[in-house]
Amino acid sequence: MATVLIVEDDPDMREIERAMLGCAGHDVMLAANGREGLEMLAAQQPCVILLDLMMPVMDGLTFLAERRKLGLAEGIPIVCVTAGTENLKKQALRLGARECLPKPTDFEDLCELVAQYCRPRPAATP
Repeated sequence: MATVLIVEDDPDMREIERAMLGCAGHDVMLAANGREGLEMLAAQQPCVILLDLMMPVMDGLTFLAERRKLGLAEGIPIVCVTAGTENLKKQALRLGARECLPKPTDFEDLCELVAQYCRPRPAATP
Protein backbone atom coordinates (compact mmCIF):
# COMPACT_ATOMS: atom_id res chain seq x y z
CA MET A 1 0.00 0.00 0.00
CA ALA A 2 1.39 3.41 -1.01
CA THR A 3 1.81 6.33 1.37
CA VAL A 4 0.91 9.89 0.36
CA LEU A 5 1.95 13.02 2.27
CA ILE A 6 -0.60 15.85 2.15
CA VAL A 7 0.77 19.27 3.18
CA GLU A 8 -2.29 21.53 3.37
CA ASP A 9 -3.32 24.20 5.87
CA ASP A 10 -7.07 24.10 5.15
CA PRO A 11 -8.50 21.39 7.44
CA ASP A 12 -11.51 20.76 5.18
CA MET A 13 -9.35 20.33 2.08
CA ARG A 14 -6.93 18.13 4.03
CA GLU A 15 -9.77 15.89 5.19
CA ILE A 16 -11.35 15.62 1.72
CA GLU A 17 -8.00 14.66 0.17
CA ARG A 18 -7.34 12.18 3.01
CA ALA A 19 -10.76 10.57 2.62
CA MET A 20 -10.50 10.29 -1.18
CA LEU A 21 -7.01 8.82 -1.13
CA GLY A 22 -7.82 6.58 1.82
CA CYS A 23 -10.80 5.16 -0.06
CA ALA A 24 -8.47 4.50 -2.99
CA GLY A 25 -6.34 2.34 -0.68
CA HIS A 26 -3.51 4.73 0.17
CA ASP A 27 -2.02 5.37 3.57
CA VAL A 28 -2.10 9.13 4.18
CA MET A 29 0.14 11.35 6.31
CA LEU A 30 -1.19 14.84 7.08
CA ALA A 31 0.74 18.04 7.71
CA ALA A 32 -0.85 21.44 8.34
CA ASN A 33 2.15 23.40 7.04
CA GLY A 34 5.55 23.00 5.42
CA ARG A 35 7.43 22.69 8.71
CA GLU A 36 5.29 19.72 9.77
CA GLY A 37 5.72 18.26 6.29
CA LEU A 38 9.51 18.40 6.54
CA GLU A 39 9.40 16.71 9.96
CA MET A 40 7.29 13.91 8.50
CA LEU A 41 9.63 13.50 5.52
CA ALA A 42 12.56 13.05 7.88
CA ALA A 43 10.72 10.09 9.46
CA GLN A 44 9.02 8.41 6.48
CA GLN A 45 9.23 8.48 2.69
CA PRO A 46 5.87 8.71 0.86
CA CYS A 47 5.48 7.81 -2.82
CA VAL A 48 4.16 11.31 -3.62
CA ILE A 49 3.67 14.65 -1.85
CA LEU A 50 0.60 16.85 -2.40
CA LEU A 51 1.63 20.38 -1.49
CA ASP A 52 -0.37 23.55 -1.01
CA LEU A 53 1.70 26.63 -1.83
CA MET A 54 -0.03 29.27 0.29
CA MET A 55 0.15 28.33 4.00
CA PRO A 56 1.08 29.98 7.28
CA VAL A 57 4.14 28.95 9.33
CA MET A 58 6.01 27.62 6.25
CA ASP A 59 4.60 28.04 2.75
CA GLY A 60 5.02 25.60 -0.11
CA LEU A 61 7.86 27.44 -1.85
CA THR A 62 9.87 27.50 1.38
CA PHE A 63 9.07 23.80 1.89
CA LEU A 64 10.43 23.03 -1.59
CA ALA A 65 13.62 25.05 -1.00
CA GLU A 66 14.23 23.58 2.48
CA ARG A 67 13.56 20.03 1.30
CA ARG A 68 16.19 20.48 -1.38
CA LYS A 69 18.66 22.10 1.03
CA LEU A 70 18.21 19.26 3.55
CA GLY A 71 18.38 16.56 0.87
CA LEU A 72 14.99 15.13 1.86
CA ALA A 73 12.81 13.18 -0.53
CA GLU A 74 14.94 13.94 -3.57
CA GLY A 75 13.30 11.30 -5.77
CA ILE A 76 9.76 11.74 -4.50
CA PRO A 77 7.40 13.57 -6.89
CA ILE A 78 5.72 16.69 -5.54
CA VAL A 79 2.40 17.84 -6.93
CA CYS A 80 1.28 21.32 -5.94
CA VAL A 81 -2.44 21.80 -5.39
CA THR A 82 -2.99 25.54 -5.26
CA ALA A 83 -5.17 28.51 -6.02
CA GLY A 84 -1.97 30.53 -6.52
CA THR A 85 -0.97 32.60 -9.51
CA GLU A 86 0.81 31.30 -12.59
CA ASN A 87 3.99 33.01 -11.34
CA LEU A 88 3.74 31.11 -8.05
CA LYS A 89 3.27 27.84 -9.93
CA LYS A 90 6.31 28.57 -12.13
CA GLN A 91 8.40 29.21 -9.03
CA ALA A 92 7.25 25.88 -7.55
CA LEU A 93 8.22 24.05 -10.75
CA ARG A 94 11.67 25.70 -10.70
CA LEU A 95 12.09 24.50 -7.10
CA GLY A 96 11.37 20.89 -7.98
CA ALA A 97 7.60 20.36 -8.10
CA ARG A 98 6.60 17.97 -10.91
CA GLU A 99 3.31 19.67 -11.66
CA CYS A 100 0.71 22.07 -10.30
CA LEU A 101 -3.02 21.43 -10.14
CA PRO A 102 -5.55 24.23 -9.66
CA LYS A 103 -7.92 24.55 -6.71
CA PRO A 104 -10.67 23.56 -6.68
CA THR A 105 -9.30 20.19 -7.72
CA ASP A 106 -11.13 17.40 -9.47
CA PHE A 107 -10.61 14.67 -6.88
CA GLU A 108 -11.00 11.80 -9.35
CA ASP A 109 -8.18 13.30 -11.43
CA LEU A 110 -6.13 13.75 -8.26
CA CYS A 111 -6.63 10.09 -7.29
CA GLU A 112 -5.62 8.97 -10.79
CA LEU A 113 -2.50 11.13 -10.67
CA VAL A 114 -1.51 9.76 -7.26
CA ALA A 115 -2.07 6.23 -8.54
CA GLN A 116 0.29 6.93 -11.47
CA TYR A 117 3.03 8.22 -9.17
CA CYS A 118 2.54 5.40 -6.66
CA ARG A 119 2.53 2.47 -9.06
CA PRO A 120 5.03 -0.16 -8.01
CA ARG A 121 8.13 0.01 -10.15
CA PRO A 122 9.43 -3.25 -11.56
CA ALA A 123 12.46 -4.60 -9.73
CA ALA A 124 15.75 -4.14 -11.54
CA THR A 125 17.12 -7.31 -13.03
CA PRO A 126 20.73 -8.19 -12.23
